[in-house]
Amino acid sequence: MPFCNRLSKNYPMHIFIKNKKLFLYISLLTLVGGFFRFYNLNWDSGNFFHPDERNIANSVSYIKFFSQMNPNFFAYGGFLIYLYHATGEIISRLTNNPAWIYDWGHINTIGRFYSALFSTLTIPLIFILTQKVFNKYTGAIASLLTTFTVTFIQTSHYSITENFLVLISLLICFFSIKLLKTRKLKDYILCGVFIGIATATKTTALSFIIFPFIAHLLTVIKYPYNFIKRVLLLIIFLTISFFTFTLFSPYTFLKWDKFIESMRYESGVALGTLPVPYTLQFTHTISYLFQLKNFIWQIGPISLLIIPTIILFIAIILTTKKPKYILLISFPFIYFLYVGLWHTKFIRFMLPAIPFLIILISYLLYVILKKTKVFGKILMIISIFLTILWSLAFFSIYTKEQTRITASKWIYENIPTQSKLLGEHWDDGLPITIKSSSPSLYSIEQLTIYEPDNTQKAYYYADKLSKADYLIINSRRLYGTLINLPAKYPLTSRYYKLLFESKLGYEKVAEFASYPSFLGIEINDDQSEETFQVYDHPKVLIFKNEKKLSFDNIFSLISQNKL
Repeated sequence: MPFCNRLSKNYPMHIFIKNKKLFLYISLLTLVGGFFRFYNLNWDSGNFFHPDERNIANSVSYIKFFSQMNPNFFAYGGFLIYLYHATGEIISRLTNNPAWIYDWGHINTIGRFYSALFSTLTIPLIFILTQKVFNKYTGAIASLLTTFTVTFIQTSHYSITENFLVLISLLICFFSIKLLKTRKLKDYILCGVFIGIATATKTTALSFIIFPFIAHLLTVIKYPYNFIKRVLLLIIFLTISFFTFTLFSPYTFLKWDKFIESMRYESGVALGTLPVPYTLQFTHTISYLFQLKNFIWQIGPISLLIIPTIILFIAIILTTKKPKYILLISFPFIYFLYVGLWHTKFIRFMLPAIPFLIILISYLLYVILKKTKVFGKILMIISIFLTILWSLAFFSIYTKEQTRITASKWIYENIPTQSKLLGEHWDDGLPITIKSSSPSLYSIEQLTIYEPDNTQKAYYYADKLSKADYLIINSRRLYGTLINLPAKYPLTSRYYKLLFESKLGYEKVAEFASYPSFLGIEINDDQSEETFQVYDHPKVLIFKNEKKLSFDNIFSLISQNKL
């Protein structure tokens, strides 16, 4: 069996066969991680509360192999869009149900399945990579922490690109580390293929090129001879990357003007040069510190070990100069420095760095355990225990009915039909359709709260609030930001404060929250970056116009000393 011998030599999966206990351990973690990731993927009952899911499903529904391949959407590349459609084609033929091709709900089911699958596959891959760089003990720690990492569990419940990109980044890192040792053409080719696929999924994944570039640079420094061969290998890598990217995202070039227009918009939003309402939450936030705070929500208390971990690896690199250590720490360090400077700091932006931070933290725990047995054991137990505890608490939100659904049921049961309801724009409207009950039972209007504050807006607030019966706040998306921006939104900031103090005639009659909880202990995550909360477990507030204040009274209250 010469082929099997070569396979077991080149790819470290053979360690599972040699060590049955290790194989069982990783298999168990993968099963547990899969359970956390696949559980209740239909948590929103097909209501698309995540805007990126709507955009992706819409793009997939456009595709018709092979007459119409343009996704008409360039914030993401074509790879996953084509994958979802191809999967839908297969399922529709097997089930004789064409809805898998065009229906958003069916497409979203496919996307969430893949997202959960990719994240589950990350667990054994983390072990393989970590063992290759360090040892099996560090790999065992890293795979355990990855299994219970909250941010991976959450993104597994969304049909978005992040979990796939995490998986691809680990593969690129793995083959880049192989490249350090073998310097073989096949590793350059594989790195090129995976870079092309990653970039064809999302343009920002071009940052993954850090891995093969640094690996190539380190080999050139260590083996300065055969310079022409090194240049040729680099050219081959770049060529393979380009052609793979073109194959899976051809409309980047076929619709170049649209692609550039989209990239200008996305980069303008990211850098803050193009102000948009949904990034106002980042006003006055401090670069790097804000992301470090986000890590607490994403990976739990072990985020406190990030700084000590960086110090450890700087010391290790300065003393040992091992290329694989340099390669492993370079990506999260460079990525954090670059992305951390962006004005827009959505919590998902740091997801590509997290698996590598977990690997590095795992090695820190291993080193401390080796150096100081007692303290090391205590730190290890606490780190693992708190990580599992945080994941169990967060997982609880998927065992409960989504708050927008619960709120909608309450509305239909408690608010008379034909009542006038006020909602907020730039957020999902309530109530949603529940069986035979639909929003058409009510007169619903969305308050345009993001519009600039001026005298006219004060009249607008007074007019709408004096005539409505109920006010429904679907999440903290608007009030959580604007109440803290009195300089830019003096009227709106005052409006929210008066509302929450029951001074506008409106009384809170219902609140629906689903905070992470375990054994009766709730963890209030209202201070997290808003996208961590507002999709899968937002807090919904419902106010009733009890006092029916007049237009003049409301206008006077809101505009007082603010015009």
